Amino acid sequence: MSAAGTTGTAGTAGAAGAVHVERGGPGTLRAAAEVLAAAFADDPAVARLVPPDARRRHARLVALFAGDLRSVGRDGVDVARRGPGGEVLGAAVWGTPAGDEPAWRHPLVALRAAAALRLRGLRAARRYDRVVAAHLPPGPCFHLHDIGAAPSARGLGVGRALLARRLADVDAAGLPAFLEATTPASRRLYERHGFVAVGAITDPVAAGAVPMLRPPQPPPA
Repeated sequence: MSAAGTTGTAGTAGAAGAVHVERGGPGTLRAAAEVLAAAFADDPAVARLVPPDARRRHARLVALFAGDLRSVGRDGVDVARRGPGGEVLGAAVWGTPAGDEPAWRHPLVALRAAAALRLRGLRAARRYDRVVAAHLPPGPCFHLHDIGAAPSARGLGVGRALLARRLADVDAAGLPAFLEATTPASRRLYERHGFVAVGAITDPVAAGAVPMLRPPQPPPA
């Protein structure tokens, strides 16, 4: 798996130029959903929701992530571009302290999720959310739901740039950030940004997922 009303940016040098991060908007929703669908195509957690051999799998994953993006609103979405105004290379979906309720409570999102996941996948997704939620810290926090880069953009530092931009907001708010790592590679990335594993998940629906917390960071000296 923010400062309301802001449109902050961050950049990092990559082999093909600067990666520019900004708040997502209606014009980037489809591209962000496409990127996340491609990024999570081989993710083990997603494979339990929409099997690799499912018909129209990519379209169903795009619909699923489009619902996630809509559920958090503009302030919960960051997109990485190949320079200002360039193609969308990556996206991150955050639950913010203003509200991080389950996506299933949003009627439109619930309908899209049902269409994308079908009944079996929808039940698994709801159970997954409940299992993960049990590890959330008490009180307000930022919750990273999804983050991914287009396969063609891997190695450009997209994930690093996306995390750095939002974690600046997290630190300014003096709050913790939470996520669950679903692969060893993502766990290593999060550890480099101050996240530490908290507890373990034993439920088969989330097998391999590691809940991670980044405690509030002290202000710079």
